[in-house]
Amino acid sequence: MSTPTDPNARDIFAITGLPPEVLAVGMAKYSRSAASIKETLAELTEEKSAEFHEKWVLGYGDASVADMAVVALACENVSMLASKAIEDHRLASYQEKSTRYQSFERKLAADGTVPPRRYYRPVPVMASAHANSYTETCEKMFDAYVDLSQTMAEYYRQTYPKPEDVTEKMYAAKLKARSLDIARYLLPTATLTNLGWISSARGLRRAIFKMKQHDLDEVRTVARELEAAATNPAHNPHAQEIEALLLAADPSARPFAEGIKAKLNLQYKGAPTLIKYTDPTPYKKDLRRRMHQVAATVLGDLHILDDEPRVAFYEAVHPEIDLATSLLYDATNFSYGQIRRVVEDLPILARADIIAAGTADRGPFDVIGRPYEVGGLIFDTLMDYGAFRDLQRHRMCTQLNQPLTSLHGFEEPPESMGMEQAGGLDIFETIIQKAGGLYRAMETDLPYEASYVLPMATRKRTLFIMNPRELTHMVELRSKSGGHMSYREVVRDMLEQVRTVYPHLVQHIRLAPIDFSADFYKR
Repeated sequence: MSTPTDPNARDIFAITGLPPEVLAVGMAKYSRSAASIKETLAELTEEKSAEFHEKWVLGYGDASVADMAVVALACENVSMLASKAIEDHRLASYQEKSTRYQSFERKLAADGTVPPRRYYRPVPVMASAHANSYTETCEKMFDAYVDLSQTMAEYYRQTYPKPEDVTEKMYAAKLKARSLDIARYLLPTATLTNLGWISSARGLRRAIFKMKQHDLDEVRTVARELEAAATNPAHNPHAQEIEALLLAADPSARPFAEGIKAKLNLQYKGAPTLIKYTDPTPYKKDLRRRMHQVAATVLGDLHILDDEPRVAFYEAVHPEIDLATSLLYDATNFSYGQIRRVVEDLPILARADIIAAGTADRGPFDVIGRPYEVGGLIFDTLMDYGAFRDLQRHRMCTQLNQPLTSLHGFEEPPESMGMEQAGGLDIFETIIQKAGGLYRAMETDLPYEASYVLPMATRKRTLFIMNPRELTHMVELRSKSGGHMSYREVVRDMLEQVRTVYPHLVQHIRLAPIDFSADFYKR
């Protein structure tokens, strides 16, 4: 048995009850001190930790220290459109309100009043001539969402009777989940949602930096609010009850109680020293504008094609061609194949100019973007926004996102035949036409805010670049019977297209069979 004096004796333990920045310093000192972390933490204060971070993280640029400070955040009442911008950061974990298990229809308040519908009302829109049309359309989209969910629930009740081995509660949950899977196609991207976010201070600082340069005012505002949340005292659900217990102490014990309260430090700050230098830089602020100008020059003769595939697979051809194509993809609404064909025919120096535009004005602390992650398996996808919201979770892939637009049309739910038989197709088509019409009316005046009115049925183009390991993970996880039919079909198409070119590369991948009726109760 090991003893404390045994040089091989291990001491493995968890740590809790410390402000994030104090914990980060304790971890960082492993590389700078011979002392145990218990000794180090016993000596640390928030002030000493701030001094350490000012020197090593902000002074010497040792950003790995900021990886040790973990911050938990809640983002409530943000639009689904903004939530996707928030979640477009790899080094974090997120949990967002489900469109499958939670209905987004309002509920009566405790006093019996009817609360307003929960969708975002952008300041630029509400100050424009489109304000009334915007609210009217969003209200009708929620009305249609309720109608379609009820219609489909009744249809499924008639089509799929309750098995004897399924309880009424479980059966009702399955009917609700299946009907909401269809109805969610009509939710506007303005729909308000909630999400939890756990990140290192380093990842959070990078996320805030990117969000401050976003096209949407909502996202830029959220970035500033996140910065404040991470630098001010955090919410402690036990603080009030502990304070009440301490205040209830006998007056003679009040000094002792105050000492306990001070030691408990019930209101820790997140990472006030580490969340700095998040203001936009010229490189990032001007990158989108530069690439739009380059794309207009290089791709001026292209137009959106009709009947484009849901998934198109490409092999890497040449690092410079792949990089120039990826840089232009971000700045357009054209397919990857269209852009690459143009780039392949360009002179070498013209390709060099595109790449140079991608790094112009880059400062000493500016990180180059995802288009530089070239190579691997390339999938150009055109899927409904609801499916994108799910597949975006695979953040280890390189994802290049084109802006949401109505140019690519709208996707009917994969189970649209059942929707037609249930009488829900008219509900769906009517609201799609209304939302699409308002988008076109708004996009000239408000090109970014117009996207809030687009429903989740809107088809969105995203480029996924991944290695075979990530393809395996995505296909095997997202093709399971419990998943949404839409993204199950997307990952099936990914696998099949690679299989036609490299059958041995993917022979190990296990694709779950896709059968709506057989899978109805497998959730």
